[in-house]
Amino acid sequence: MTDLKTDTKLAIELEEKGYDFYAQTATMTKNPLAASTLSSLADREKEHIKRITEFYNSLTGGQPLAANWLSAAAVPPEKAELLKPILIKLKESLNRKFETSEDINEAYNVAEGLERDSYNLYEKIAKESKDETARKFYSALAQEEREHYAIL
Repeated sequence: MTDLKTDTKLAIELEEKGYDFYAQTATMTKNPLAASTLSSLADREKEHIKRITEFYNSLTGGQPLAANWLSAAAVPPEKAELLKPILIKLKESLNRKFETSEDINEAYNVAEGLERDSYNLYEKIAKESKDETARKFYSALAQEEREHYAIL
């Protein structure tokens, strides 16, 4: 088993990689649905970065977690809640032209890989951790990553 701090630092890096990919790809695609989906996933990755960084800071002696932190952080949004911003952004961008389906498929394949890697990491941390907060937090993140994958 690796160190929880090391795993948490890796989780931050993985989420940052996902955010960068989703944000950049969303601006490059002309497909409204792909742009909306990727942009919404970028927003969720930004939220993950924030929550994981808070957890990391508490592990490294920084700001302790608030008493209610886990209850707010450990409840993954419902699929409908994840889809709502995608549909709103899609409605706003319907006048865009479509690009080739091959480009979109490649972007979705990369996105699926990112979500799968995140899910696998979070499941591993949740299973190996002796820290109850870490187990609950990473289990919830894994659930959300599985929902992201299903959306793709």
